[in-house]
Amino acid sequence: MKKSIHYLIYLTLFLSYLTITTHSWKKEEFRNCNQTPFCKRARSRQPHSCKLIPSDVIINNNGDLVAKLKTKQNPDQDSSDNQYPDLIFSLSVYKDGILRVKIDEEQDPVLKKQRFQVPDVVLDEFESNKLWLQRFNKEVINDDLLESFVVYLSDGYEVVLRSDPFEVFVREQGSGGTRILSFNSHGLFDFEQLRAKNEGEDWEE
Repeated sequence: MKKSIHYLIYLTLFLSYLTITTHSWKKEEFRNCNQTPFCKRARSRQPHSCKLIPSDVIINNNGDLVAKLKTKQNPDQDSSDNQYPDLIFSLSVYKDGILRVKIDEEQDPVLKKQRFQVPDVVLDEFESNKLWLQRFNKEVINDDLLESFVVYLSDGYEVVLRSDPFEVFVREQGSGGTRILSFNSHGLFDFEQLRAKNEGEDWEE
């Protein structure tokens, strides 16, 4: 009987704690997606609206596949309009089927601005499992107008950096191999670059 009473007391206290915790959260203190400009812009993007195209693809001294991601310009757009500077794409390969894709802004020596990078996301000892890429092949995917870049991984798999539309995917080795996973298959990727807000502009971060 005493155990039952103790159990009921603990249960009551626990439920009371949950009630207090629940009521301590105030919805009005937090913004939803429609109240957050960058989130609202992201949700409004249409499939296959990504205009990035890889160029200057190489394997660097660190054994990574790297490229510049350029923004495809409209035919009537002034080529001198550098509203969207190049982005830097890098793909690193590790043991046990691990890939790391990183996209960042090209470092600007004038602005000297860098995005914050969360420390300890990749531990130092993890780098000992890195596989150094040696070469890549070029291939035309389906009826694409531009060539794509193919790197062999291991165990019969390879990774493809598709040019237009921009996409990264892993497939079974060989043209037409079954896809295992993909990044940006729907063309929704967007990268909001750091830029100065000029007088009279009403956009928000």
